[in-house]
Amino acid sequence: MGEVPPAEYASWGLGEAMLECNFVDVSSSAFILRDVNGMVIDCNNRAVERFATPREELIGGELFGPSWNPVLPDGTPFPFSQGPSQMSLLTGEAVSGVVMGIDLPSGLRCWQAVNTYPIVHDGVVKGVMSTYVDVTEAVERDHMLDLLLDVNHFVTRSTVEADSLRHLCVTLVERGHFALAWIGIARPGEEGAIDIAFASGATDYLYEGMVSWSGAKASGLGPVGTAVRTNSTQVVHDLAHQALFEPWRDRAAQFDLGSAVAIPFFPGGRRAVLAVYDSHRHAFSEMAVRGLENIAREVEFGVAHTRTTQLVAGALDGTLAALARITEERDPYTAGHQFRVGTLSEAIAVHLGLEPTLVELIRQSGEVHDVGKTAIASEILTKPGRLTELEYRMVQRHCAIGAEILSRASLPWPIAEVALQHHERMDGSGYPNGLTGNEIILPARIVAVADVIEAMMNHRPYRPEVGLEKALHEVTSRAGELYDADVVRSCLAVFDAGFLFAPTDVFDASAIP
Repeated sequence: MGEVPPAEYASWGLGEAMLECNFVDVSSSAFILRDVNGMVIDCNNRAVERFATPREELIGGELFGPSWNPVLPDGTPFPFSQGPSQMSLLTGEAVSGVVMGIDLPSGLRCWQAVNTYPIVHDGVVKGVMSTYVDVTEAVERDHMLDLLLDVNHFVTRSTVEADSLRHLCVTLVERGHFALAWIGIARPGEEGAIDIAFASGATDYLYEGMVSWSGAKASGLGPVGTAVRTNSTQVVHDLAHQALFEPWRDRAAQFDLGSAVAIPFFPGGRRAVLAVYDSHRHAFSEMAVRGLENIAREVEFGVAHTRTTQLVAGALDGTLAALARITEERDPYTAGHQFRVGTLSEAIAVHLGLEPTLVELIRQSGEVHDVGKTAIASEILTKPGRLTELEYRMVQRHCAIGAEILSRASLPWPIAEVALQHHERMDGSGYPNGLTGNEIILPARIVAVADVIEAMMNHRPYRPEVGLEKALHEVTSRAGELYDADVVRSCLAVFDAGFLFAPTDVFDASAIP
């Protein structure tokens, strides 16, 4: 870490060699060493990079630097007395897995999982070592997934268009913790007028006529008017310093609005805009914007099909597609993996003679079976080489996490169950519950085989692709032991019949012998 460890290290019983271990500076975690008063006395290079702050400014800083503005996941201030380092110093016990948001000097907010370890010498706490793991992507994805599932759950059951639009605004404020959300409708026959139709949060900020979508008026040059006029999402950071936001700058400051995003959409075929504001100056990352766009599309679809039988099926497919996209953005090496697993699972189910409704559900199950990986650090998912035992255990958690996510969405059987069981094996050697034989539901046994085949046929950070022949050999050689023998036979049959993963190829189930 530091070139010359402070003299007091010796009195803590820590040798210089420990403090100079190479792993500290090559680790993906930021390390910060504090004394008994909570002052920073050393840090590794990753901490300097992570917090975009020179070492000389970090060292000597307080427990929470004054510019860090630490917050809880719901956006409220992180109580100083509950800070993990402070707790370790007070209690002499380690604290793990505390998630906090920290503002970087650029104004951007990052999310860190903090673990602290008290340094005790001769029974006396001498300081604390803190590690910070960047979980920004995971926190933002989980946040957007939660909102998406909530909105989907409502719109798929709503029979009134207005209720869906109103619920969207309320959800973004109450569960999304945004300061204000409102929906504007471009008035037909009168160019430039935007009516405020639904709103939640700091609604006193709004007034009729405050925005338009006319490019000839100042009221139409802000994010809302531009989004409607150009049909493209507009993101504005730091509202107080944006020239085009000048007409609303003082009013935004009055209501503590720091940033905004405006998303055009067409509920019921009408030209509309979803405007979301936050008190933080840089609240809308690329991940947050994509998530809000997905949510707007979900509501747009739900409103358009409220009274049709296609609503449930279409909303389900839309939700599963959004979940799959969010999952695979996490790990670029597996882009398309879930879709291909779903396609192969469907073909196997057809060959097994399952009824069409179940075949469709098995396809959908395969397309989101890895959704739990959204909670796994991307450094682990894309790590080259072998995982450590701890990292492997963390990856295994994706089954239970995926089942929990999908269960919250009230999706039909067996979608959540497949996410939970697709790594179970016939002999009980799988995870997470060590199920055996018919304790594993048939859809999960089908997806398990398709998952292995697809994964082995494609490149991963920890190994090159091995090809179809070796992939098929793997499942046939372990049929009856790890994999369902009937499922394996059907898998071989569909490939013999000409099954291909390429999306341009058409698979004819009737060709299967």
